[in-house]
Amino acid sequence: MTQAEQIQLTFNIINSIGALATFGAFVLLFRKDKDKQKQINKLTSIATILDAQNDSLKKQNDLIAQQVDIFRNTSILKQQDNASMIKLQEIEEKKLKLSVAPVLWLNGAGTRHTGELQIDLNNKGERAILDDFILKSGEIELHSKSVPYDLEKGERRYIFGRTNGSKPISECEYEIEVLYHDSLKNKFSLILTGKGAHIKIKSNNEINK
Repeated sequence: MTQAEQIQLTFNIINSIGALATFGAFVLLFRKDKDKQKQINKLTSIATILDAQNDSLKKQNDLIAQQVDIFRNTSILKQQDNASMIKLQEIEEKKLKLSVAPVLWLNGAGTRHTGELQIDLNNKGERAILDDFILKSGEIELHSKSVPYDLEKGERRYIFGRTNGSKPISECEYEIEVLYHDSLKNKFSLILTGKGAHIKIKSNNEINK
């Protein structure tokens, strides 16, 4: 082997090592970014739970403050003022509703190369009865609904879907409505929107009777 060939071989080896190092750094960076995204998703879920709990606590405190203001006016209570008694009754009904309120939240979603979608729905509040999962729009179809379903406090329920065409499940967009009610039969509508494994809660409202 000539000296020139030896030099060329040396450069080729160095370039190969450099390419492997670059590829390794890329894989490591991708893995780190993936781990960061998992941490971000987890922190987002925790923040959602805390927001819901703080909102519920604030509502309860506001109702208690209203009761205290009414009770301070003893002359009204002694006279059995009708307006005050009605207000107290309304406050008690609101407190009762809050005491049985479910707090549904998302712990992310996952997709498989087989075209399957799995949405992780959790409950941090009181018992929720899931009545139905309705696909409002999108490029998927729901399956294995198994409703009605009792979702107790601290438990989870998966919502399953699959692509209904040739598009990869990771690229499929969708909007799903979750109909549920609490133990007092107050009805609610939870709207989920997503694309592949990226999903969020669009709205969560009580359905007026």
